[in-house]
Amino acid sequence: MMATTLTEVLNINCHPAMAFDLMADVRHITEWNAGASHCEMLTDEPIGAGTRFVTVNRGQEMSSKITTYDRAQHLEFAVESKAMDVQATFLFSEAGSGTQLDIQFEPRPKGIMKVLFPLLRPLIRRDLIKQHIKFKTYCETRGSLPSSGVNDFGQQLSTTH
Repeated sequence: MMATTLTEVLNINCHPAMAFDLMADVRHITEWNAGASHCEMLTDEPIGAGTRFVTVNRGQEMSSKITTYDRAQHLEFAVESKAMDVQATFLFSEAGSGTQLDIQFEPRPKGIMKVLFPLLRPLIRRDLIKQHIKFKTYCETRGSLPSSGVNDFGQQLSTTH
C-alpha cells in the first residue's frame, strides 16, 4: 500500500519560535488535543533532535521521536503506535506578524488498519484538521504578539519583517 500524505496550512497569530516550541514540546499536547490524556518526555532536557515522548491518545499508547529539529523553521517526528506509524513534518515561516505552518502527515497503517485506512482516511483527516485548529488557538492564546514585544516565555520577539 502506498503512503498517503495529508497536508494542511495554518496561519497562526504568534511568532514562529513560539509555535515551534509549543509543537516541539509534546507535553503540551494534552492542552490542545482532546484525545490526548497523557504525555511524558522520556529523555532529558533540552528538547532537540532525538528527544522522545510517550503519549496516550484515545486510549492508545504512541511513542514519538524528534528526528529533525531546526528551531523556528523545521520540525519532524517519527511516531509509532500499534495501528500505524506516522512521519509528521512541520515547516514554520514568518507570515506578516505571525506564522505560516505547513503540515504534512504521512501515515503508514499496520495490520488490520491497512485494510481499514481507506475507509477511515476522511475521518482521520477531519480529526487532524480539528486538532490543528485547536493548536492554532492554543498558540494564539499562549503566544500572541503582545505590544511589549515579549512573549509568555520572556523572549524578545521581532514584530517587524
